Formats: sequence, C-alpha cells, structure tokens
Amino acid sequence: MWICKLVIYSLLTGFVAAQICEVPYNRHFHGKHIQGKLKQCCRGYRKLGTTKLNCVPICKNACSNGKCTKPNECTCNVGYVNLNRIKSNRCVSYCKGCNHGECLAPGRCVCNGGYQLDSKTGNCVPQCAGGCPNGTCTSPNRCSCNKGYTLNATTQVCQPTCEDNCQRFNGFCAAPNRCDCNSGYVLKPNSKTFACQPVCKNGCKNGVCRAPEVCECNKFFQKDADKNCSPICEGGCVNAKCTKPDVCECRPGYTPISPNVCLAVCPSGCKNGDCVAPDVCSCHPGHSKLDGVCSPVCEDGCGCENGFCISPDKCSCNEGYEMDIENKCTPICKGGCENGFCISPEKCSCNEGYEMNNGNKCTPICKGGCENGFCISPDKCSCNEGYEMDIEKKCTPICKGGCENGFCISPDKCSCNKGYEMDIENKCLPVCEGGCENGFCISPDKCSCNEGYQMDIENKCIPVCEGGCENGFCISPDKCSCNEGYEMNNGNKCTPICKGGCENGFCISPDKCLCNEGYEMDIENKCTPNCKGGCENGFCISPDKCSCNEGYQMDIENKCIPVCEGGCENGFCISPDKCSCNEGYEMDIEKKCTPICKGGCENGFCISPDKCSCNKGYEMDIENKCIPVCEGGCENGFCISPDKCSCNEGYQMDIENKCIPVCEGGCENGFCISPDKCSCNEGYEMNNGKGGCENGFCISPDKCLCNEGYEMDIENKCTPNCKGGCENGFCISPDKCSCNEGYQMDIENKCIPVCEGGCENGFCISPDKCSCNEGYEMNTGDKCTPICKGGCENGFCISPDKCSCNEGYEMDIENKCIPVCEGGCENGFCISPDKCSCNEGYEMNNGNKCTPICKGGCENGFCISPDKCSCNEGYEMDIENKCIPVCEGGCENGFCISPDKCSCNEGYEMDIENKCIPVCEGGCENGLCSAPGICSCNEGYAHAGNETCIPTCKKGCQNGLCKLPGQCQCLDGFKKSVDGNCELHCPSSCRNGKCISPGICKCDDGFIFDGQTGSCLPENEKLVDTDCHQSCQNGTCLDGICTCEDNYKLHRDRIDNRRLSCLPICEPECINGYCEAPGICACFDGESPSDGYHCPSWDSSEALESSKYKKKQIKHLKWIFVTIAVVALVLAIVIAMLMMHIFKKHSYRVDENEKKFGVYFSAKMADIIRA
Repeated sequence: MWICKLVIYSLLTGFVAAQICEVPYNRHFHGKHIQGKLKQCCRGYRKLGTTKLNCVPICKNACSNGKCTKPNECTCNVGYVNLNRIKSNRCVSYCKGCNHGECLAPGRCVCNGGYQLDSKTGNCVPQCAGGCPNGTCTSPNRCSCNKGYTLNATTQVCQPTCEDNCQRFNGFCAAPNRCDCNSGYVLKPNSKTFACQPVCKNGCKNGVCRAPEVCECNKFFQKDADKNCSPICEGGCVNAKCTKPDVCECRPGYTPISPNVCLAVCPSGCKNGDCVAPDVCSCHPGHSKLDGVCSPVCEDGCGCENGFCISPDKCSCNEGYEMDIENKCTPICKGGCENGFCISPEKCSCNEGYEMNNGNKCTPICKGGCENGFCISPDKCSCNEGYEMDIEKKCTPICKGGCENGFCISPDKCSCNKGYEMDIENKCLPVCEGGCENGFCISPDKCSCNEGYQMDIENKCIPVCEGGCENGFCISPDKCSCNEGYEMNNGNKCTPICKGGCENGFCISPDKCLCNEGYEMDIENKCTPNCKGGCENGFCISPDKCSCNEGYQMDIENKCIPVCEGGCENGFCISPDKCSCNEGYEMDIEKKCTPICKGGCENGFCISPDKCSCNKGYEMDIENKCIPVCEGGCENGFCISPDKCSCNEGYQMDIENKCIPVCEGGCENGFCISPDKCSCNEGYEMNNGKGGCENGFCISPDKCLCNEGYEMDIENKCTPNCKGGCENGFCISPDKCSCNEGYQMDIENKCIPVCEGGCENGFCISPDKCSCNEGYEMNTGDKCTPICKGGCENGFCISPDKCSCNEGYEMDIENKCIPVCEGGCENGFCISPDKCSCNEGYEMNNGNKCTPICKGGCENGFCISPDKCSCNEGYEMDIENKCIPVCEGGCENGFCISPDKCSCNEGYEMDIENKCIPVCEGGCENGLCSAPGICSCNEGYAHAGNETCIPTCKKGCQNGLCKLPGQCQCLDGFKKSVDGNCELHCPSSCRNGKCISPGICKCDDGFIFDGQTGSCLPENEKLVDTDCHQSCQNGTCLDGICTCEDNYKLHRDRIDNRRLSCLPICEPECINGYCEAPGICACFDGESPSDGYHCPSWDSSEALESSKYKKKQIKHLKWIFVTIAVVALVLAIVIAMLMMHIFKKHSYRVDENEKKFGVYFSAKMADIIRA
C-alpha cells in the first residue's frame, strides 16, 4: 500500500516540477555582477495570481465542462468528451447513440421531430402516428409493411392482402390470404370457394334471409308488424286470422260467412239491436239495455207519466187518459171543464180566479166588481156599450180606431200620452230625442233596431255579427272589422299581427309571439332556440344544437373551442387566433410563444424556459452565461467577441493582434515587461523612479514585497487587504471598504443595496430591486401588494388574506363578497348589484321580475308556477295538465274545440242535426257505413279492407277469384273441374306425363319433354339425330343416340328443338325451382330451398331458362379467369428471373468504394456505399 502512495506522490511531484522552469539571469546592482536562476512557469503554462509560484497549463480553446490538465489538452468531466475526440478541443456532452437527435446534456438526448428516444439503445427511433401494425416504422410517419400486407395511402395502415376478392362475397381480408365474413354473415356451408351468407337470428320462417336480419318473404307471404313473414289473405280476414295463404281462421265466438269474413255470434239473439261481438249486443237508436234486453226509450223527462213506452219516444196512455199535442197523457172529463181543467178522469178543478157555483160550473170572480159592466173572467169585466176595459180593469170611453199611444178623453176623441205627438193622420206617434240611427222609434225615447242590429247598453242600435267578432268589432250585420293589431284571415276571423312574423313561434296577440317548444323569447321579442347549458363561444341554431362563432370549432365534447391557425406551439389557444403561452414562455412580436430565460441570454438565445443556447462563436461558462471563444486565447487580455480580444488595462494591441504591456513614458534603455514596469537592457538597472514597488519595497530585481495590510495581485502590484472582504464594494485601504454604485454603508460597516422610494411591505435585495414580505407579492408596478389565498372575487385584497368588497357587494358569513339587490329577488337570486337571475322554472319579464315558465305554454290558460297552469273560464284541466274546452252534454264521436263547441273526430262529419256521423270515402258499395272507413256489408259480401265489400264463396276459390257471391273465376294456368274447383292446366294435357305447374309437364320414364309441343314423346322417336355430337349437351353419343348418365334424364330444348340436354333428376320434385344436380334443387332466385325441394313461387317459366343461361355464363367466365391467372403467374416468374440476372452484375465492393470516395464507414453502415 505504502509503495502505491510513494509512486503517486513521486508522479505528482514530477508533474508539478515539470510546470516550473529555472531561467539563468545576469544583473548588475550597485556595481556588482549578480548571477542566478529565476524560477518561472514553463512554456505552455501561466502563473496564478498568488505570491507563491503556482503554474497552471494554458489551453488555447476553453475546455468548458472540463479542466485544462496539460498545455492545449482538456480533460473532460464525467459525462463529457472532447469534440471529435481531439484532446485540444473543448468538452461536449456525451450521449450513447443519439442518432437523429441532439445531445444537450450528459445522457440527455433530445430527438428530432418525428423521433422518440429508445431507453435501451439510446438511439432516436422514428415514430408513426398509427403505430404501424403489421409493419415497421422506417421514418417519421412512414411505414414499411410486412410480407402479405400493403400500405393504405390514406390511413397509412398496413392492411392484409388476399388473392380472393373477399368484399365481393360479403367478407373482408382479415390476414394475408385469409378472408373472414362481415358482421351478420357466416361461411356458406358446402361452398368450395370463399362465400358468406347472411344470418337472421330469429330465422326466416316462410321466407329467405337476404341480408343480416333482413328476411324476404316467400310468395303469398308478407312482413307483419313484428317483421315476421305472415301469410297473405287477399281481401283480408274480417274477425279472423290469416293462418295460411288465402286461408282465414275465425276468432273464438265468430262464425264464417265467407272464406274471408267471420261474424260474431250471440246465442240469445239481439232483439232491437245488432250482434257486434261474441255475446255482445249493440242496441238500435232509441233503445237501451234493460236487464240485458234492448228496450225502447222515451226521453220525455218523466218516462210516459200516466202511460207506458211502446217504441222509441212513443208512449201509450192508461185508461181514462188521452194523448195531447205535447205527446203527454192527460185525464179525460166528458163534457169538458169550462173555466177549469180535468185533474183526473171525470173530475174538474176550477182555474184560478174562478169558483164552483151551485150548478157545478166555474164562474169568474172580479174583485171590486165591474162598474159600468159585468164580470166575464177572473178580475176581468166586460163594459157596457160605448165603454171598454182599460188596464186598470175600469170601463173607459171608446174612441173608434182607438187612441194608440194616447187615451180617449171622450167618445171618438183622443189625447196623446206624454212623449207622443199627433201626426197629420190623427195618430199618436212616439217621440225619440236624437232620433233612432239604424232603427225606428217604438215608444218615447225608446228605439227598436232594424234587422241585423241590436240594442247596446247605451240604448243605441249596433250591428250584430253571428259568432261575434273576436279581436274585432262589428261594423254592419255579419261584417266584422278587426281591432288595431289584428287582420282578417280566410276564415273571416281576426288574427293577431306580429310585425316581422313569429319565426319559430306563433302570434298570440298584436306584436306578441309565443315560442314553439325548444325556443324562448329574447329581449328583442324574438323566438330563439334554447340550448341547455348554453353555447359558450357559439350560438344556438336550433333546440339543443349549437353552432360555433367565427374562429371557433366543435370539439368531441360538443363544445366550441377557439381555433388558432398554425397552432399554438408552446402554448394553448384562448380565443380565435390568440394564443396564451405555457408557463415559462412569453408572446413575441410575431405572436409566437418563445421561452423565457430569467436574466436573458446574452450572446445566445433561449431554447426552453431558463435554458440558453449560445450563438456561434460563444460557449457556456460555469455560471451558465455565453462567453465569446477566441481560438488561441487572449494572453494579457480577454475575449470580447468571437475571435476578437480586448487587452487588459495597461496593455495594447500590436500589429500581430497580441496584447503587449504599455509603460507610460516608454522604457529608455530597456523594454516594457508589464504595465508601467520596465526591464533594463543588459548593462542597465532600474532606479527608484517609475516602476518601483508602490505600497511595498523591492527585495530583489523586479520583485517587490508589500507593506503590512497589502498583498500582491496578479499584476504584481500591492493592493490593500480588507479582512472579511468587501461584499458589494471594494477595498480602498487596509480594512477599509468603499461601496459599489447603488450600495451604501450601514452602521455595521457593510454595503447594503439602496432602493429609491423604499420597499413598502418588503425589503431591498439589490439596487432598486425589492423583495416582498411574507403574505405579499410583486405586481407589475414593482410594488408589493397583499396576497389573499383564493382571491377576492367581487372585491380587492387590503392585507394578507383579508378582502374588502367592491361597491354593490357585501361580505357574507363565509367571508365572500356577494352582490346586493335592493328589494330582493323574488323567485330568483342576486347575481350582480341590482341584477337578479331567476330560479329554475322562472324567467325575467320586462319589469325585471321572475315569472314562472310553463314548458309548451298554457294554451287557454295562464302560468301560475313552474309547469303549472290555471285554466281560463270555459276550460278545465285534463290528466295531461292541459286546459281543454268544456262542452255541456259532451261531443259524441267528436271533441270539444272551444267552450260549448264541438268538432267531429277524424272519419266523422257534422249532419244537419248537428251530430257527428261516420264517413266512408267512396261510399259503401254493397254495404252501409257503420264506422269511419268501415262498411257493414250486405248479405253475400264480406270485408276486403274496411271500406270494400267483396263477394264471398262459401267453398272458397283456391287458385281462383270470387267474382260474385258463390261464383268463382279461375286464374291463368288453371281451369274449372267437374266439382267446380280450379285445377292445374297444361294445354297439351301432359300425355305420358303429369302436369306439375301451369304449362309444365313431368314426363314418365321412357319419355322426354318436347318444348315445342309441350308434350312428352317416346325417347325412341326423338333421340336419333344426324349430328348427335353437336346437339347432345352433358351426355354421351352412342350410335348417334344421346345417352345420359345415372340420375340424369334427357330433355329437348324448348327454344332450339335440335338441342338435347341431360338434366339431373331430383326426388321429390323441385317445386318453383329447378334441379341443379342429382337430388339438389335450386330456386329461380339463386337461393336454396329451405326444405330441400320447395322454393317460393315464380310465375314465369322463362325464369328456369334464364337461370340456366346465367349459370352457364358464370361457368364460362370462371374458365376465362383461371386462364388469365395462369398466364399472369408465368409472366411473373419470367420477370423475377430476369431481374435476378440483372442485379447479379452489381457489387458491394466496400473497400474499393471507400478508397475511391475517401469515406470510411463501420461494417454496419457499409450498405450505404453502393456502385
């Protein structure tokens, strides 16, 4: 161990000794010749500014992040290496790998755009937005796909490739050369190639699954409400269910009257009524149920008093009573009851004012007697001749012709009453002061109106308009004029006018709109759409739908966010084209976010918050400042800009751009070795004049020793020494400091900073720079303001954590400033001084009060609280909380549209008796209208739809149509049999075969079908052909005869009679289809039959030929595609071999290329150099 220490010590000692060199000198001092050796720093070293000789190496280039350990040799700190691995170069940060990036600090690699650091290798690897599934990211956002995948240029995603066209058969390419079915499809069973068929989860009973969950019904079937295939019954099924095509099954309690119609059964019958449902009778008009029986009703209010009801509204009287003109039963008194009335059979009662006399007769009573007359009826006298009875039952004189509007004062002499006057015809006419406009005077000051006019409360004749003049006034009989703000519509009604219209609403009164649902009234009395939650940075274009303002766009959360063109690098968009910078960044004049470096970046630029990068020709020093770099250094000076030196004080620049010392007055007989310090030429010595030892004394040639309290500086001058230093100042004499500018001496003899104006709520930390006390912070005006945690909303901070409220606000119990509204906010709350906001369910009216809102409004009423209405007179609240009109007596088959006014239901109309009766459009041929759009059919007819009565045939008309009751007409391809049924018909009668569908025969064994004659002919007659090989399809010619294989049968083409075809045999037969292969049926629509042989019906027999032709075309096309594929494969192999031959001539002679181009690469990079 001690040997190791000894070796290290020896090496260090040798190293230090190598820095100091001894230089011999000769001096003459006071006549004496002195020789000696002067120790000084060796070449490549310089002396440190201390009294002791301490030499350090000089490096022309500043090492930065390292130390100068030998002349022009830098030893780098840990994590740094010499630039380009040359020891004389400065130290730069080292990062492992870092290709496609920049090493900003040891081990800190910042990748270029589009690259990301790989923590394992330290290299920057390219990044692709989609991640390059099924491929490799070779450069930013550029993928190279794996084998079997190709790049989608639009999505930049590697997609698998398949030789088969997967999409064509409802699939997709899931992996290279592997197709999968799309959602809703499954692989088609028994298919030799890839094909997918749709799936219907609930099956397709009575139909075919055409697409996922889409069934196509078979013929005679249709989709019902549940999207199932249900049978079709032509004409429908009345009171029955269609169970099979054209087969109706009656519901329980109904009986069939035709194949399509079932009627209800009432076992007990329905006297005076109709059976409308099983065991349910509906009484005829004028009858009602009484003990389950329809009995007549007499609506006379007393139900046939003194009699009984024999038919609707017709009574029959009891014995001793008879029917009067009012259809009431009154008692009978034989001989009558003069001046009385019959109260019961043969019993009279005198009328009031009469009394029964001894003769059992009623005589009149006149109270007070009859002066000048006699009593003829109760309190009625008959005057003697020349007199007549007046209204006071007194006999007054008679004037012939009477004294209308006057009184007879003597026989045949009249006098007019007050308010009357005698006319030229000696008649008393009434007098009406002011006349009778639109009428005539009927009594003094009393008018009677003309026809079409009526008297108002001011006794004036005003016109009458039937139905009134709502929102107007009547100007002449049945003619209205609208009030101001109203206009006449087509229905002769006054409707309100809203200037500018009521967009998104309707006019309820002049210039007052009521908004539609989802809209609300704004301050401009316009209906604007309402969007719940509002439309920040946008506007509501329709209910709950926002559109963004210009400069904003909709994000995924349906909110309007600002758009800044070009983006906001190092910031975020706060309003259109306005960015706010992230923390540590600020906006420059070009409106870009640039990083902030506190204190700035002199001779450099800020690359990120508080991080500078130096300009070219500058480098970072240990204080993180950019200092200029001067190659070769600046001896006796300092670098002021790249490759430009400035000399120290006492030095000046010579012609060789080096700093040489300056000695004022020159150095006669010597030379200047340092500022104001000369060295004598050989044979000269320095006197005690200039160049002595200020604040010291000379102890040897050119060597001073400082006085007490002074020390030698780097310029070999004695400078004063102040113990403890002079912080913020400089030493002017031993232990005496002088403060720098901006500082002053305090009582403790220390230099403290001075801040002009003081530091209120803080303290001075440097000249004119304050630091705030705890609880305060610096504002933009360089003043310390108090801090209130949580802020002072609606107020301001007056001291730490203490707020004072703004005008119009007050402090609540939670120490928050809340607005004050004088008078309060009924049904709302105060949001700002004297401004209220309404509670939910209320809105602000013009009087700045919160009124309740009823969504949808209160038609025919008014809103009393949120969503609660009160109805107007003549209206009442229904169960849906709506005001509906009330009609006394109800509205049978209709509804009340306004108080006491009915409107008929749809399908009903008002008759002349003001009752709603059903309407059947087009009438009810062969029936009568019993309900809207529903006819009640005559006998022998049944419903085919609600308004059509069609004839019925009791046995039904299978394969035919019922034209008249009990009469069928067969469909084409069918004919009537002996028993009246419609049977299949083949024109040729299918001799030697069987008719299996209209016009199509199935031949017996040994016979073939002849398409031209439509009949089956013996094989021996039809099989011999002169050119069998050309006409025999799918068969074999043996001795000129076309012979079929097993399970095939020979057929002659019905279009070309010379062509014979071997067609497969299917057992059982293929119904509505054709035999595709032995025992395999196929339908005309290309599908397979669900049960193996039964296909949906296809009317055209040509479909079979068309299907065969299409299959033949498809088979022909398949062979064409196979031929093309084989040719393409051969061409690909030839091209590949040719390419291999061409590329064989190229070489990767890396060594030759390196010599040629003078570039050397590692083995891993050799592929870059290619011929």
